[in-house]
Amino acid sequence: MIDLARPGYAGDDGAADPAIRVLIAQHDPVRVARSLRDARLLTSVVAVAEELDASGADKSSHMAVVSMVTADGRRGLLAFSGLDSLLAWNPNARPVPVRGRDLAQAAREEGAAAVVVDVAGPVTMVLEDAALTVLCDHVDLAAVAGLVREALAGLVNDHHLTAVTLDAREMALGVDVLVEITAQDDSRGPNAGTVAARAARALENSADLRVLVPGGIGVRQG
Repeated sequence: MIDLARPGYAGDDGAADPAIRVLIAQHDPVRVARSLRDARLLTSVVAVAEELDASGADKSSHMAVVSMVTADGRRGLLAFSGLDSLLAWNPNARPVPVRGRDLAQAAREEGAAAVVVDVAGPVTMVLEDAALTVLCDHVDLAAVAGLVREALAGLVNDHHLTAVTLDAREMALGVDVLVEITAQDDSRGPNAGTVAARAARALENSADLRVLVPGGIGVRQG
């Protein structure tokens, strides 16, 4: 749930970040989602009736982020890169600033399938599936560890490599996941440093890992 009472973005005039607009125009949802995690987006809220009195008037209600529903019933929360795109959608909308990560997490909590950015243009971007996961900044460490094992299977078999997958988001290393490896230093084959470099390349070449770990993966020799 988005905390609408929390102050933030003091002095923000609602202008879109030109770099974000350029990224949206390139039609790469995962890259856009990665860039929007800490970006200020704008959304709008509406009052949703929870209970009506005898006259049909609202007896109680709550505020909800505006959304749209597709023909097949999927719902997406609306987000806007700037005040201009919000007002193009609805001139009477009340702008509410929110971090991209928080909006994505709200979408998941509310059962929405996507975050729809700039629905009225200038360019619309739908962040769903892998892109929505990237925007949420959620690391499924068990799933990541499984993909790491797959990516490093050849090295493990050839060099008796062991790999431990760690959540590094609190380690101030500039990556979300750290793979700590220990390799046998065999004079007849690649040394530990060479094997570590090969492990890093194997992880970098995994498209699935790039999607699951938007903040990047680092390799450290144990």
